[in-house]
Amino acid sequence: MTRYYTFKTLYKQIKTQKSDFWRTSLYGIMATLLLLPTPMLMPLLIDEVLLDHPGKMVELISTFFGSHEIWLYISTLLVIVVVLRSLAFFFNNKKTFYATKITQKISYLLRHRILHHLEHVSLSEYETLKPGGIASKTVQDVESVSGFSGQVVTTLLSASLMLIGIASVMLWMNWVLALLVFMLNPLFLGFSRLLGRKTGELLRRQHEAYEVYHELLNETLELFIQVRASNQERSFFGILQGRAKEIESASLDYGYKASVAHSSSTFLTNTVVDIFRALGITAVVYSDLTVGMMIAFLFYLATLVAPIQQLMGLVISYQSTKPALERINALLALSKEPHYPHVTDPFESSKTTSIELKEISFAYGNGKEVLHNISLKASVGQKIALIGQSGSGKTTIAQIMVGFYPSHTGEILYGDCPIEQIGLPVVRENVALMLQQALFFNDTIRMNLTLYKEKSDAKIYEALKAAQLENFVRHLEDGVDTRIGKDGIRLSGGQRQRLAIARLILSNPKIVIFDEATSALDNATEFQLYETLAPFLEGRTTIIIAHRTTTIKQADYIYLIEGGKVKAEGSYDELQKEGLIKEDFDVT
Repeated sequence: MTRYYTFKTLYKQIKTQKSDFWRTSLYGIMATLLLLPTPMLMPLLIDEVLLDHPGKMVELISTFFGSHEIWLYISTLLVIVVVLRSLAFFFNNKKTFYATKITQKISYLLRHRILHHLEHVSLSEYETLKPGGIASKTVQDVESVSGFSGQVVTTLLSASLMLIGIASVMLWMNWVLALLVFMLNPLFLGFSRLLGRKTGELLRRQHEAYEVYHELLNETLELFIQVRASNQERSFFGILQGRAKEIESASLDYGYKASVAHSSSTFLTNTVVDIFRALGITAVVYSDLTVGMMIAFLFYLATLVAPIQQLMGLVISYQSTKPALERINALLALSKEPHYPHVTDPFESSKTTSIELKEISFAYGNGKEVLHNISLKASVGQKIALIGQSGSGKTTIAQIMVGFYPSHTGEILYGDCPIEQIGLPVVRENVALMLQQALFFNDTIRMNLTLYKEKSDAKIYEALKAAQLENFVRHLEDGVDTRIGKDGIRLSGGQRQRLAIARLILSNPKIVIFDEATSALDNATEFQLYETLAPFLEGRTTIIIAHRTTTIKQADYIYLIEGGKVKAEGSYDELQKEGLIKEDFDVT
């Protein structure tokens, strides 16, 4: 699969749906062939009945019915025309159904590809992404691309076939007029391409305005409590009003000029039709073209307008789809995190294992190094602590341990196996990183604990009990099915951290990393919580990032991180003797 999504990719996806594609094509061809003779039937009666030029049609009807009544000729042809149009209507509906299936399938495949790519995008890329922009690309732009594919399937073959059929009939009727008509077609398509380029650029501006608006709206709603607490509703919503005004301006520009483009093509087409009506009358006067054939020619000319406008619309849509593809490809261009093969599994058949960092250095993007030759180890079942001032690099170390930032020098070993031979999914399945700021979905307690994995109520309440949250949840009207609001807004800070701890316990990891996981709890509650967690953590390799001495004392071994380096290491007593740990729960 190519990295980017192109018109060639779109064509291949249409071709892969062979059954629906051929059904769409077959029904389109049948509808076209049924409609092709209808403009000629009634006008021929003018020559054969009204102008008394007997022809094969009147002769055939008279032979079949044994009558020469004019009403019979008219009624018979009317029935034939209605039957042909009804059958064409039926086949066109069938064509639309299968074309819609193809369109929706392409929408799904494109969204699936975007989501699959985002699933593996590196964390460093995610940190700069804005959800509003992603939503815009996965909704509006995908709809633009799939809509174009629908036009291709429903329009290209049918309109081209109708164009060829009408051209053949018109050439048979009067080749001079027909050639004049079809000499103008390239001009129509060229005009459409020019209009398409103009409207495509305007559509790009409209989509960009929507993206900026969505991004700001999402951020404002996500941080609405902070906005209200700061009494800045007027400012933030005033900015949103300005963005909405930009959307209005861009939409007006695109909507007006797109409408002008459409009306211009219609005006041009209708003007040409009027010119050829005049030429048709002239041809009757100065050539052997009959009145009935002239009317049939003009009927075909009017019928010709629809496929020409459909093809012109397809050209305009092609130009408008280009910006959508560019925006989608901007997402697909985001770099992925590395894929490591699953060669070995140090977690298998063991309660826990060791973790070791060897000479790890790291920098965010092209910035300066924030970690310098970090080496540390937690042996099997050992509990180590990382201490240091805020910004010293402790959280970065924790995130590197689980492969969030794989672009580094040095080695990460689990049970003496390099992470490159284990695979990141295996590591994250067995190593739980509990962040300082617990994150939650706007859903139930159950969903936020299980993350859609199957867990019994007994297991869930067991985890809640260990996190000292069982009594609180049991007294809720809906229990574990209580919704907690966006990012757990209906819970206190301490309750959110306890819920995060319960989630960690329920996942039953082999290694646990606490990154300031209990910072929202007071000292007494934190001490009591770790006492409760003691049976769970017993014999399990644990890394604790903390400032409080009540937490640090639990560690078997401590690493002091300063300026992205390991400044000192040893037991709590050893570091305290050196004056590196203060009793106010911080480090020097």
